[in-house]
Amino acid sequence: MKKTALLFLLYFALGFFSLATAQERQIVQGYCKDENGKAIENVSVYVHDSILVSVTDEQGRFIYSLAKTGQKLRFAHMVFEPTYYTINEKDINGKNLTVSMKTKSHELLEVEITANAPHTVFDNPVMTVLDYTLREDGIYMIVYRRRHSALLHLSFDGDTLHEMPISSRYKYLSKDAFGDIYAINDYQASLVGFMELDNGKKMLMNFYHSMSRKTFFDKFSTIITASDSVFITGRYFYYNKEMGYYCNILGSDNEPYLLHYIVDEEGRDDIWLMSHTKGGIDFWATERIYNPIFEIDNKFYVFAYTDHETIVFNAVGNEVERYPLTFHEYRKWNGKMVPDRRWKQKMMVDAARKEFYTFFVTDGIYTLKRIDLETGTATSVMDLSGYPFAQNMRIHDGVLYFIYPTGINHRKALYQMRIE
Repeated sequence: MKKTALLFLLYFALGFFSLATAQERQIVQGYCKDENGKAIENVSVYVHDSILVSVTDEQGRFIYSLAKTGQKLRFAHMVFEPTYYTINEKDINGKNLTVSMKTKSHELLEVEITANAPHTVFDNPVMTVLDYTLREDGIYMIVYRRRHSALLHLSFDGDTLHEMPISSRYKYLSKDAFGDIYAINDYQASLVGFMELDNGKKMLMNFYHSMSRKTFFDKFSTIITASDSVFITGRYFYYNKEMGYYCNILGSDNEPYLLHYIVDEEGRDDIWLMSHTKGGIDFWATERIYNPIFEIDNKFYVFAYTDHETIVFNAVGNEVERYPLTFHEYRKWNGKMVPDRRWKQKMMVDAARKEFYTFFVTDGIYTLKRIDLETGTATSVMDLSGYPFAQNMRIHDGVLYFIYPTGINHRKALYQMRIE
């Protein structure tokens, strides 16, 4: 009897704590959209006009977890007019709030490409660039012209090395963990290859193997990166708040072994509270923790932001080094370290120079930062305020590449800009 009463009191106390915590964390969440109903990414959300509380993601979603009725939110983006919204009681712990933003009438003039624009890599007056990817042997690109498409192989100087007509169904390129390049359409994935001469010169670019799109993604979606000896697979657990990286030996039937396991303790606690209170926000529970892994020169680099460290493994998965990782947080007035909401959870790697980069966004303006691996800090190297619509940004040998609208006939071209 005493044991039953004790369990009842414990459950009651936990339920009361959960309810009290949920009441303290009143949440407002929703979407930012333009006049056409399209999601707007990188909108900065402020309270009291100056305190940054959220930044919208690719779906235009935002969340503010300390909301109060009557608070005024400011939504800012360099391409759109500032928008204000006052929180109503019905918005608290709701999910259907939509904030519409109006495009600035003079914005097209501000972002029009001028003489100080990046250098053009590929800009054909009758073709538009659909997608591209980079490899050590150059730039691979799909371009489109009047129901016809072509696959191009360019040097990093912009010279066309190979060209192959392809079906207009192919829309984008994918480079797998082993460096192979596939052209993808809605139905299949085709491997891009070459016929090589005895002297190593590449001839006759062609599709040398095809598989269904579903088979391609089923086969390669969990393979994240690889060395000469092993390949790394990843799997999310517990509502995407835990991540396990596993080492698989190439050419072996042995079971994969655990490389590293990452847990977002705060995220797990939040999910527990959601599941124990009415009106929970399980809508947001599927957001994944961001702890990417990269391979450079047969070493694996795990950026464990959740654990505030970068862990380096050798080609066979043995840990060799650890470094602090702090640039994604800042110290509040009370001394507590909290995530910097301006940090865009995205990284790029310059494999040629063995450098890592990341983005911070303020009012829709991208700032590219270079990560210092040994100190865990990041230094600003480029402001992309003049190019708010830059797409598919990648870095190779100290040069930033991106697709950008030309402003003529809705075409897109490929540009490059040297990093300071």
